[in-house]
Amino acid sequence: MRIKSTLLVAVLLISLSPQSVNGSSKEPTTKKYSVTMKKAHLPTAPKNGTDDYRCFLLDPKVTEDSIIRTIQFIPQRKNFVHHAIIFRVTDADLPQAIASDKNGTGWPCFGGSGLGSMLSSFVTTPWISSWAPGRGKDISPTGYGTPFKKGEQFVLQVHYNLLAANGGKIQTDQSKIVMEAVPAKGTKIKQLHVELFPAPVELACPAGITGPLCDRKQSLIDLASRTSKTSAFESAGINILCGQDPFNPVASLTSRCDKVITSNFTVIAAAAHMHLLGRTLSLTLNPGKPTEKLILDVKKYNFDDQSGVVLKTPVAVKAGDTIRVTCTFDPTIRQKLPELKNLPNRYITWGEGSSDEMCLGVVSATK
Repeated sequence: MRIKSTLLVAVLLISLSPQSVNGSSKEPTTKKYSVTMKKAHLPTAPKNGTDDYRCFLLDPKVTEDSIIRTIQFIPQRKNFVHHAIIFRVTDADLPQAIASDKNGTGWPCFGGSGLGSMLSSFVTTPWISSWAPGRGKDISPTGYGTPFKKGEQFVLQVHYNLLAANGGKIQTDQSKIVMEAVPAKGTKIKQLHVELFPAPVELACPAGITGPLCDRKQSLIDLASRTSKTSAFESAGINILCGQDPFNPVASLTSRCDKVITSNFTVIAAAAHMHLLGRTLSLTLNPGKPTEKLILDVKKYNFDDQSGVVLKTPVAVKAGDTIRVTCTFDPTIRQKLPELKNLPNRYITWGEGSSDEMCLGVVSATK
């Protein structure tokens, strides 16, 4: 199913021709592409909402099978760009993406790229890179990169958090992406892919905090109205995937989910993603078994620094292994943060908005 967290921007055009950088006799020449939004976008939120997600199609015009070495998303409006995700669009979803994009107008995309189906999107439009406050250039570990075939394109999803606009004034945004890639032919660089590990979020209103939205059902109805119906279905779907009752889940300050792995891969890097109430996140291989190993342990989560961690020693994962993601939250922070304290009190679930929450471990791996 689609998890994403999802981000918004307009169609990007190549603003510089590919140019050689850091070429060497041992590896194919690296080409650099700088792409800027075709049109400036003025973020607007759905009724009663404070978040705008929109996707736009990007054609980097890569003429040969390549491997991406670095990607850097550069937001123009750093104060209210909440995060961004870059998806690789394969032939299966490209016609839909072209039709949806409407020559740069783009499309609303709460919950992911909005392409394909919830079950197929991770295959036909995989997540290849993300940005959040504190992150700069997304650099693949030495010897690794992300595949990108000839003729494929990007969808860039940007999440605008309108609560964070300076003085409440919303301005147009015209962000850009800078990408470096090498031809796949003749390179020894190993190809990376992304694995996602979500867990449900079920945070009841703290003791003494009341309001109509402290009722979970009413909170989900509100979530659907200010984001999309997909968000409410995602919340239920993640509960099902993680063995919880989607209709009567148990509220807890700790979120946890075990995922049984179906293929062999090696973890090279990992990162945590939560929103403003997140405190800790860990990823554990085979918890409770002799082969248990800690992959990622973020003890003091900082939303303004979601940079990934390259593992000192890559971790081999085999089919049949289990990876557990565990998150902890402090919902009392909601009554303290300037961007949240004036919002209605609510039962908090998994959701795309800045005032909702997520528990998501992100792994970069190679086969």
